[in-house]
Amino acid sequence: MSVGMWTQVTAVWPETVPDTSAWHCIFEDHGVNGTIENESVPGLTGYLAPGDEDKLEPLRAALLAAGATEVFTDLIPEDNWAESWKQFFIPRRLGERIVVRPTWEEYESQPDDIVLVLDPGQAFGTGDHPTTRNCLVLLEGTPLQGKEVADIGCGSGILAIAAGQLGASLIHAVDVEGPSVAATAENAERNGVTLVVERGLGFDPLPAEQTYDVVVSNILSAALIALAPEVSRRLRTPGVWIVSGIIQANWPDVRTAAERYGFRLDETREEGEWVTARFVR
Repeated sequence: MSVGMWTQVTAVWPETVPDTSAWHCIFEDHGVNGTIENESVPGLTGYLAPGDEDKLEPLRAALLAAGATEVFTDLIPEDNWAESWKQFFIPRRLGERIVVRPTWEEYESQPDDIVLVLDPGQAFGTGDHPTTRNCLVLLEGTPLQGKEVADIGCGSGILAIAAGQLGASLIHAVDVEGPSVAATAENAERNGVTLVVERGLGFDPLPAEQTYDVVVSNILSAALIALAPEVSRRLRTPGVWIVSGIIQANWPDVRTAAERYGFRLDETREEGEWVTARFVR
């Protein structure tokens, strides 16, 4: 395969699947960090980065073994790949009031809708994945008016921006990836949300003594476990910690870590292999 080419991988199954979480997991397990649900035919599309071509055949085999009827691939030049997946990202309602729409699509909103206008760029984070979707639902059910919020692992900024639209008065966002920091800043500006976004790990780039009313973390289970003591220090009482990115097998360890540092489980949302939870104290 040519250097500088992204590999577009589309898995198709015979009928609409009500829960696609396991399929997202297969893509992620083989190096695809973002997947988009297809609208025209039931299935998912994701992209392998240049240099990851050796992951294609194991990914194809895993998708077929899981029940995909076909797996299509195509090569996308690096300077075109960010545009190619946009055909799959359409306006979606997530929760009662939140609607996510891409910058290139129109949407006729209802009077109570909170419309998040996103261009994820290389950060993905469209709300399509169960972890993000359920974070938004729990965030929507958390009183945020006048609250101070930290989004640790912000991706496209979708959760931080939703917090702003739901009334948060101060928002700090952090991610280890440069494209995520850039996407968050750009998406916040286009949505009229004021926030501070920094590149770094966990709370490290944020003011040392800053505390928050709400922390949201849609990251890997191991990172959540490692983050628990610092969230405990940074979160006010009463406070809310929303966690996601957790596969079922890791959920007991994440819950144990949170409870060890003084958090009480308030609500969980489970979708396929994924768990999202709200802790309080």
